[in-house]
Amino acid sequence: MTEETLDQTAEEPPIPEGRQDLETLYRLAYVVHSFTELEPLLQNLVDLAIQHLHAERGVVFLRDRHGDLYPTVARSLYPDELVDAQKVALSVVQSAINRKEGILAANAQTDPRFQSESAIHYNILSVLCLPLIHGETLLGALYVDHGKLPGAFTERDYLFLKSFVDLSSSAVQTAQERENFRLENSYLRRIASAEQGFSEIISNSPKIISILETVELVAASNVSVLIMGESGTGKELIARAIHYKSPRRDKKFITQNCASLPETLLESELFGYKKGSYTGATHDKPGLFEVADGGTLLLDEIGDLSLSSQAKILRALQEGEIRRIGDNQSRKVDVRILSATNKDLQDQIQRGLFREDLFYRLNVVTVKLPPMRDRKEDIPLLARHFLTLFAGRLGRRHVGFERDAVDVLTAYHWPGNVRQLKNEMERLAILLNDGEMVTAHHLSEVIQQAALLSSAAGGNRLKESLDAIQRKMLLEALQKYRWNKTRAAEDLGITRRGLIKMIERFDLDRRKRPR
Repeated sequence: MTEETLDQTAEEPPIPEGRQDLETLYRLAYVVHSFTELEPLLQNLVDLAIQHLHAERGVVFLRDRHGDLYPTVARSLYPDELVDAQKVALSVVQSAINRKEGILAANAQTDPRFQSESAIHYNILSVLCLPLIHGETLLGALYVDHGKLPGAFTERDYLFLKSFVDLSSSAVQTAQERENFRLENSYLRRIASAEQGFSEIISNSPKIISILETVELVAASNVSVLIMGESGTGKELIARAIHYKSPRRDKKFITQNCASLPETLLESELFGYKKGSYTGATHDKPGLFEVADGGTLLLDEIGDLSLSSQAKILRALQEGEIRRIGDNQSRKVDVRILSATNKDLQDQIQRGLFREDLFYRLNVVTVKLPPMRDRKEDIPLLARHFLTLFAGRLGRRHVGFERDAVDVLTAYHWPGNVRQLKNEMERLAILLNDGEMVTAHHLSEVIQQAALLSSAAGGNRLKESLDAIQRKMLLEALQKYRWNKTRAAEDLGITRRGLIKMIERFDLDRRKRPR
């Protein structure tokens, strides 16, 4: 083997630590200038830190507006491993925050500087944690650990990570400010775009117009309003109209679906919790009653509340105060409560499922929304509005509806109400060609079939429209299979005898078929 070959096969010398540090800091400079949104920035910062230090895990903690720490991004050295941000040596993090200086621990389980039960419980050995500080502002902390190797991090690693967080802190603060500005701007835009009238509520129905007159009257007061109606009738739209017509319009409008969370989670969401009140409660959290202070809170699907939750909401309404889970201190709140349900609460009371005293607290004024089947005059109006909206989003031109489509839409009973009609129009906007007119044949099969079943009670005009649909479908099937009656019948889902009867009924024969 030649000397040249020996040189080629020899292992490359390891990269000096100083050069590794510089390369990582160079990559850090790229990250802080390339990522302006908070979460991607933090993810890249943690990835860089754990790769350079060969740490098993890394977590960034930030402080909320109350100064409490909360975990944001948690990453692992191993790509397929998910990290639970709660399973860290929290006492180490808290110590670094309190002292505003870094912590290096060769074995967090036995280090005399702090008692870390979490380190023992989660089998954490080596820990390195530094506070994120920009100027005089304490932003949070960057934490890395290793569960298999004691003394995994050295003094050199500590000094490197200190330089790392010093260079990162400015970018983190800027990203936080941008995120806060974005959220605030989004909220203000929502307020600004919320029409001071009722432009989001489209109707020619006398029933809806009467409801809007009631909304005008109750909006200026602070009374509780119970909004009743079937699913999809627009109960939240009415609640928003009440809020944005009220003196509270500049404050927050918060919605909580009471059926979407189990009882324990719902109560912590509504009332908040105190740090340490249960496992995983690493910081104080305000509930929606506090978040909506000065504004409006809509409790949707109020009929699904447990009796225990009902009692706590009743107390909040009566006393004007709430108590976080695990807290002995009550907090005053000024919140207007609106509620919505698709259930008969009187029936719920009779069955012992709803408190009568809470019902009367919520039911100072009742607004009952009619289903779509009771406001048929609005169906063509809403259909055109939604189709124009969705077609515009796709960059397409909406032309309009053929008469037969309008007749079928109006005849349909719409069990999902406005929500179902909106979904149907979104489907049509996707399936139609640019500028194509909507015919009854374009509508969903369930709507066409229901309209056929109701044709007997629908009058002559509807019968003529449905006959036109059937005739068109029949001709298309016959043309598709070159007038092979057996195959056309199979395609239409009817018998061959039934197909022949339809041909006779519509006076069709092969000689009359369109060319």
